[in-house]
Amino acid sequence: MSLSWSENVSIDILVDTSSFDYGVASLKHHVDGLTGAVVTTEALHIEEKIQSASAIGQSVTKGFFDLIRSEITQQVVGLKSRVDSLFLKLNDMRLASQRVKQAMQQDYGRITDRYTSIFEELDRELATRIATLDDAAYAFRREASSQGSRSFDSTLSTVPTVFGREVSQVQTALLAGIMHARMNFLLQLATAYLVSERQTSRTFRTILSNEAADDSTTHSLPVAYLAADDPAAGSMARVIFSSAPEVPFNNDSLRNRITDQFQSEKRSWKPMGSEESAQIDRFLVPLIDSMHSSSAEHDGRVRQMILRLWAAHRPETLML
Repeated sequence: MSLSWSENVSIDILVDTSSFDYGVASLKHHVDGLTGAVVTTEALHIEEKIQSASAIGQSVTKGFFDLIRSEITQQVVGLKSRVDSLFLKLNDMRLASQRVKQAMQQDYGRITDRYTSIFEELDRELATRIATLDDAAYAFRREASSQGSRSFDSTLSTVPTVFGREVSQVQTALLAGIMHARMNFLLQLATAYLVSERQTSRTFRTILSNEAADDSTTHSLPVAYLAADDPAAGSMARVIFSSAPEVPFNNDSLRNRITDQFQSEKRSWKPMGSEESAQIDRFLVPLIDSMHSSSAEHDGRVRQMILRLWAAHRPETLML
């Protein structure tokens, strides 16, 4: 026979893990040592990089400043040599200027002495000539002084009566001489004034123009004259005036005059000058450029044709 049976059985198993724990502890110890070594190595490597970077930066900075210092030193040396050469040149120019100044001072002294002696000699010569010319006046003055002193110094009672007439004549002559000198001085001043006025008038005549100014004004009026001679339609002539308000076509006489000039058989047409043609060009070209239609190609052909016709034809003008 068969039957089912169950029973709880407890089995205690003792496993010795001391060697495994020892291995794990040893491995942990080695891993910790390796970690510390790696960290230390990394720190040393970073410190070495920092030191090497600092050394490289200091070296580059020192080299840069040494290079700039050497360049500045070379420039300073070059500029110093140039300044020294310019200073020597300026010193030479200063010495040359001083020599020229001394020579000019010596020349000025010699010329001054020569002209001073000449003028002094001329002054003495003029004084001598004036004294010679006025010798009669000086003699007259001495004679009058002696006569006057004699009349006052004399003890005779009849002397003033005798010399009264002579004294009055002398005083009259002196007054006449003074008046003559004053009149001569005034005449000289008047002559100088007239001479200056004449020179001024001559100067004004050379500056000012006596030509009369032309106050006439030329007006240009836009007028179109259309004439046709068709046997079928008959002859036709029409004058078209501008309708601008600033154009003075409101005058009927002016309109009739212009119409008669166009219709006259004796009208004189003359070729237009280059100045008038250039003036028309200044207004014609912008006017043609401002023409616009629906087709740009058509506008270009029209502009070219108008300009070609204008360049090939020389207009004639009718002088009123």
